[in-house]
Amino acid sequence: MDIFMAIAIVTGLGFFAAVILVFASKVMAVEEDPRITELNALLPGANCGACGYAGCVDYARVIIENDEDITLCKPGRDKTITAIKEYMAANV
Repeated sequence: MDIFMAIAIVTGLGFFAAVILVFASKVMAVEEDPRITELNALLPGANCGACGYAGCVDYARVIIENDEDITLCKPGRDKTITAIKEYMAANV
């Protein structure tokens, strides 16, 4: 009988913690510009840092927010530069 009580208590605590985490994720959610995600999809995803940023997401963020130079992505070469130019012309 003791094992069932322990299982019930742990299950109840787990459910309670899950409810708190769901509530906190809704309250503390940070809205991000969807253009950053879309532009990141155009980058090669190497996260190499050759552009001077920590990864492709950071590079996409500064392109959108700070009008950074779009020719810094070394692995993407001309294909990526062309895709970014087309995207920026259509979405900015």
